[in-house]
Amino acid sequence: MLSREEVSTLLEAIVNNDSLGVTIIDKKGVTIFRNKISEKISGVKSSDMLGKHFSVMPGKKELLRVLETGIPQLGLPYSTTLGTKAIIHRFPLRDRNDTIIGAMSVVAFSDVMAMRNILEKYNLMKSKLSYYEKEIRKLREARYSFTNIVGNSDKIKFVTKLARKYASTNSPVLITGESGTGKELFAHAIHLASQRKLGPFIIINCPSIPEDLLESELFGYEPGAFSGASKNGKAGKFEMANGGTVFLDEISSLSLQIQPKLLRVLQDHRIERLGGNRGIEVDFRVIAATNKDLKDLVNLGLFREDLYYRLNVLNLHIPPLRERKTDIPLLADLFFHSFREESGLAVEEATEDVLNCFDNWSWPGNIRELKNVLEKAAISSGAKRVELQDLPSYLIVRSFTSRNGTSHPNTNLLRQSKRDIERALLESTLKEHNWNKSKAARRLGISRPHLYSLIKKYDLITPHKD
Repeated sequence: MLSREEVSTLLEAIVNNDSLGVTIIDKKGVTIFRNKISEKISGVKSSDMLGKHFSVMPGKKELLRVLETGIPQLGLPYSTTLGTKAIIHRFPLRDRNDTIIGAMSVVAFSDVMAMRNILEKYNLMKSKLSYYEKEIRKLREARYSFTNIVGNSDKIKFVTKLARKYASTNSPVLITGESGTGKELFAHAIHLASQRKLGPFIIINCPSIPEDLLESELFGYEPGAFSGASKNGKAGKFEMANGGTVFLDEISSLSLQIQPKLLRVLQDHRIERLGGNRGIEVDFRVIAATNKDLKDLVNLGLFREDLYYRLNVLNLHIPPLRERKTDIPLLADLFFHSFREESGLAVEEATEDVLNCFDNWSWPGNIRELKNVLEKAAISSGAKRVELQDLPSYLIVRSFTSRNGTSHPNTNLLRQSKRDIERALLESTLKEHNWNKSKAARRLGISRPHLYSLIKKYDLITPHKD
């Protein structure tokens, strides 16, 4: 405890401080204390204020507002009568029972710019931290539900119904299917329809993590576990997924060295950080996905059989787009809507010729390929309708070849094609090669003079000189 003399010395230091202007009012709003600097920077004598209600003070009565509301006002700009800039803090004074017994203002005008810069940096860092926290939460949340799965075909209806059933369980799910079929979308949807929907959804893209970092990324590490490790250690993906779902994408890429460690975590639901010696219990559900046949990899000795059976408790196979082509118009409408919303494109629909062309293509890249084709076509068109000539030439040529039983795009194909196909193919090829006529002629298997005659025949306008 301070002695009365020490307290008196401290109060005297406040009274005579050259950097701080202090004013105190009691619970009735009466001014009971002002130091010398407050008198100087306000231009109002203390003798005219002490013992009187603070409302007699010229200018804003913000200190009375703080007394009334109990809400502090911190780091606000303040102009003194000396022509200098300052920072003012106003805050309520409370007793031990949290009852407001007065209010106090403190004006700091020495090195005010440095103080203001500190406050601005603090507020900026606080805003950034809030933003990054929101972004991290987004990364740990599933984004797609079953309402995002589009299609009326029997196959997609069947697999969606099956996925909904799987969502109600806590068993591991292995999602199989070709690249671009939407395996991750189904993983998101299963999580959001499960009892774990409020928990984190942690995506682990297995091929994207370097082999030498994979173990520490999956299971975390303790401080000093290896050279360059954080001094605070780090939680792994499984630890971050506690109470939620782990999605192991492209699980087939895991090396044989990491597979037994993953198997042990899946069996025991316990992880041990790299460099640690204690087990940490983790509550998670696992969903894995692959575009390869894991059974074949097991037979080749590239994937552990026990891990395969641990993952493949429930299997969900996503059909390729070529087996659900009736869904293409619905998917196209969905993509057109997203292009308008996200990129401001004008596109609204595709012509019947475009949809017929799509129906004759095998879609090796599946839905991802369809979206890419439509996006490029929408940008190329710049209009509300995607026309046949807006499509890439490979798609027009090969889909038309499929209908006519021809195996090689050449002069014969152009002669056999109908007028609309011929024009669309010609314009699409020219666009693809930026109207380089030599390259376009070689691509079509025709001579340069023949190409010029076709350009003239269809009255195509060259956007720039050859």
